[in-house]
Amino acid sequence: MIRTCDKDCKKENGNCPVPAEDGLPAQCVGFWASDKYFFLDRYLSATSEARRMFADKGNAVFIDLFCGPGKCIVRDEGREIDSGGFRAVNLKKVPFNECILSDIDAENIDSFKKRVTDERKCVFVQGDSNKTVKNTVAYLKTSKFNKYHFAYIDPFAPSGLKFDTLKELAQLQRMDMLIHFPIGAIKRNIEGWHDRTDTILDSFLGTTAWRDKIAEAIKHGQKNVYPVVLDIFKQQLKGIGYPEEGLKLHESAVPVKNKKEVNLYVLVLAAKHKLAQKIWDSVIRIDPTGQRNLI
Repeated sequence: MIRTCDKDCKKENGNCPVPAEDGLPAQCVGFWASDKYFFLDRYLSATSEARRMFADKGNAVFIDLFCGPGKCIVRDEGREIDSGGFRAVNLKKVPFNECILSDIDAENIDSFKKRVTDERKCVFVQGDSNKTVKNTVAYLKTSKFNKYHFAYIDPFAPSGLKFDTLKELAQLQRMDMLIHFPIGAIKRNIEGWHDRTDTILDSFLGTTAWRDKIAEAIKHGQKNVYPVVLDIFKQQLKGIGYPEEGLKLHESAVPVKNKKEVNLYVLVLAAKHKLAQKIWDSVIRIDPTGQRNLI
């Protein structure tokens, strides 16, 4: 079957009106999603041996706060790909023992459930992750064992994620997070947000300090606000327990671009241990085309 799918066809929840080959809903995404998953796959593979010491004892946990239905359709191509959470659930090399999959949309949760062959390892949470995360963390805290947690944080837009949610997750001792940082949306909207209160960016960064810092940067002739906003995000992450050596956000941010080579967002790693950052640095040296980058 030859599918046609474009950005105007998707439903309100982000899914394509035409089902996937298995008859279940699939999320409509741009081609750049493949690049994002390329780095996720490489990181999950590269951390397998470090994860093994926990996985062998049943203590490796994967968390996806925006899991979608488990399958994606690349618009303009009609190609089907697995979502980030679905890749983690089906990981063959040192698999996670437990996967917590959350989404605000009931259709997405129901579809993901139907696609999973081993539901015993999955905990599904339907609702706004910014509200349900407290219960998720409380559930994980009940464990008597020393667990490793990896969270994949991939909201559709900055409005989908509040910094308080990351703060909740950071309560867990071993919590590494791969975060979609939506620099494209921030650049497009920051001027309008600057003179308003209680904006999407305030919630996303967990602070209002960005206004003065942005104003100061512009005053000194700095036109690119990206480094300023990213540095604020880094300082916020340090404030919730992430060490400097686990936050090489400026050096190790991976840009994900559209066809016009414009940055839509960057992937950043927040790690509690310097080994995770070291592994991430090695992972991103090769891009989706197979080219080796010097960092």
